[in-house]
Amino acid sequence: MNVAKLFSPKQNCAVKVIDPRRNPRRAVRFSATVAAKNGLADGVVTNISETGCDLRLVTSSFLKRYLSLKLFSRDGLALTIYPYDGTPAFKITLAVIRWAKRKWAGVEFVKLSQEAREKLQQLCQ
Repeated sequence: MNVAKLFSPKQNCAVKVIDPRRNPRRAVRFSATVAAKNGLADGVVTNISETGCDLRLVTSSFLKRYLSLKLFSRDGLALTIYPYDGTPAFKITLAVIRWAKRKWAGVEFVKLSQEAREKLQQLCQ
């Protein structure tokens, strides 16, 4: 039996590639302030799109004793993002954590002002 024939692609067979992200992400390094029901923390946005971002919490050793913000999937939070490109800071009124691992999280933007939406569009172009 020809093994190569078993694993060769069939003719005229459509292949669908699924990407779970609705919008492409742009690699960035923006400071952020994170507010959740269980605390406050500083963070860094490591990539961003018009609909979400990757977020990493950052705390100094002094603040670790006082800030105990933990990230859990499906938790809501508010973000203030401070871009370094001259764009003024903007606030995401409600964001939902879609996945979390230690101090990292994938965040979906749920509620934001029209002004914040326009700033996101500018940043992501």
